[in-house]
Formats: sequence, C-alpha cells, structure tokens
Amino acid sequence: MGIIRNRSLISRNKQQDNRVYVPADSRDNQYVIAELAVNDALVAQLSDKTLNPSPKELLSLLLNKVRRIVANHEIDFVALIASNKFIRVRYGVDNEINTTNEQHIVYYNPEKSKGVVGVCADDANAIHSFRLVCFATGENLRENAALFHQKVVMLVNEIKAAFSFVDAIKLQDHQHISFGLEKHSSATQSKAHGFRVIEKRYESSGLTLPQERNSKAFIVVKANFSELLSEKVLNHEYDVSQMHGEVSHLLIQLAQEAGISHLAYVASNRYPVVKSNLVSGSANQNGELVSLNFGNTEHEVIQLIDDDYINSNAYLVFYMPEYCVVKAGYAAYINKVIKLIDKLGQKLHLAEHDKAMLLRFYQHFSYKA
Repeated sequence: MGIIRNRSLISRNKQQDNRVYVPADSRDNQYVIAELAVNDALVAQLSDKTLNPSPKELLSLLLNKVRRIVANHEIDFVALIASNKFIRVRYGVDNEINTTNEQHIVYYNPEKSKGVVGVCADDANAIHSFRLVCFATGENLRENAALFHQKVVMLVNEIKAAFSFVDAIKLQDHQHISFGLEKHSSATQSKAHGFRVIEKRYESSGLTLPQERNSKAFIVVKANFSELLSEKVLNHEYDVSQMHGEVSHLLIQLAQEAGISHLAYVASNRYPVVKSNLVSGSANQNGELVSLNFGNTEHEVIQLIDDDYINSNAYLVFYMPEYCVVKAGYAAYINKVIKLIDKLGQKLHLAEHDKAMLLRFYQHFSYKA
C-alpha cells in the first residue's frame, strides 16, 4: 500500500507541475496587429483629390473608411497607427497612447476601452505600412482568444475586399498575462492555468491556424533590487553595475542548475524586445529598445549591464524553445522559472519589497492572411 501511495503522490505532484496557480487579480490582454502595406495603389485609392498627401493626411483618409468597416464587426477598441515604431501594450485605467522616439506605448482597459483612434507620430515623414491594432475587450480574454482572432480575420477580409489591390496582410496575435510573484505565493484565491500553446487552444475552439507561421513564447520578470542595493551601498563602497553583475551571475548559475538554458539579464534604461532569430545575442545598443535575439541553439545566455546605468531595476527574460512544451503547455516551465526566482530571492536574502516582482508571460504568433 505504501508503494501505491507514493506513486499516487508522484502522479499528483506531476499534475501540479503542469498547472500554474495564478492569483485571481492577474491581468491579461490580447491584441492583433494587421499590417497594411503602403503603396502607390493605396495612395491613389485614398487621395484622389490630394497630390502627395502627408502621412497624417493619409491616416485621416484611411481612418474614415476603417471606422465604417469596423462598425460592422464586434470589435470595441481599434487603433490605426501610421508609424513604423515599436508598439508596446500595457494595462491602463483609461485609453492612452504615448509616443516616444521609438515606441507607441498603448494603455488600455479590457473592461471598458472603446473607440477607433488614429495615431501618427509628429516626426513621421514617410511610412511603409499602416498598422491596424485590434484590442480584445470584455471578460475571459484567454478563453475567448480564438473567437476574437476570428473576428479580426473577418475584419481584415472586409478591408481586403474594400482595397482589392491588397494581396497579403500580415497578422500578429499577441497575448500576455501578468501577476505579482509575491501574490502568487500567498494568494488564497487563484486559478489553475495549463498555459497551452496557442495552436492547441485555438484547435479546441475549432480554429486551425496556417501551417506557415512564426511563433514564440517567453517570460519577462521585472525586478527592483532597491533594498539590496541600499544594503550593499551602506556596508561597502559599491556601485550599481557591480550589484547587477553579482545578481546576474547568481541567476545564471541557478538557471543552469535548474535546466533553464535560454535567458537574459538586462540592467539598462532600454526596454528588451524578444526576437527568435537565427543570429543570437543582443543588438541595437543605442536608443530606447534593445533586441534580444535567441537563436536556434541549445543554450543562450545574454547578459546586458550598461556601465552608466544607475537604477536598481532589472529585466529577467526567459525564452521558451519548443522543447519546453510539456503536455501541450508551458506550465511546467513557468513553474520552473517561478521556483528559480524564489531560490534567487533566498540566496540573496531579499527583503519583501524586492521579492515583489512582476511576471509577464507572452505568447505571440504571426502569419500572412
């Protein structure tokens, strides 16, 4: 009987490993970007009375047509962006789009965001494409993700019919879920997630994705080691880069012990953008963004600590190759990362403030429609 109980316990532990218990107040979002190429045919169709229209004039002309098309579909919040800048989406109480030199940072609230808005950067002289960004709203976004994707595809098909010259429109489906790790460990109300791969989730909803597509999944943990830094500075002559160096080396060591092979430690004022390229390493060393290129390798560690960085914040990035999928889900790997972060906190003797890290899990895929 003892052997039977032990087997039962092992089986139960494995089942728990394939579930992540996420706090009830976690936040998720979904947005789908449709990229419409700008060419002479589009300009001619939009601006039959305007010679050489500016990006803002083109946006205004296209926005009127898009508003009429969107009205035929159950999509509450849409942004039409006339810019090639990076689009970054975050939760916000109200709709707000902040434009910087390299980014459009969109804040939206899935519970109440509505409208069709146009965005054109003041410094836009020429654009290669318009990007139609459709944001999922309502409740149970992950459960309804396939349905929302289908709505966007129907919208895109109507746009293609309205502009018959458009051959292929690139679709990018982005899904994020975020929660605090301190709440993860203490939450009395939580929901079990298997974090299945998008293809399996969509198949169970009756939607089969094209064979030719690109996809990636990764975790970004936002950490703030302010208490640790204060302690180091008080007791020693110490600089910020030295602290980040020590933390990153410990993280890399613990990750190797845990079997986590693709990660990055970023201590920089630049925001990390994860890519899955054949060329690995970091790129774009200047500006607001830094590309983390995880190549097709068995092992990839990127350590990026700027010499002039003076803050205690850092990004801990964990890329998930396909072999990380267990039982069609990422839950086992996410639990492994959570345990790694917990062990890092124990080794560093982090104060409660520094343990309050935010974990974001990202799933993206793209194809041409």
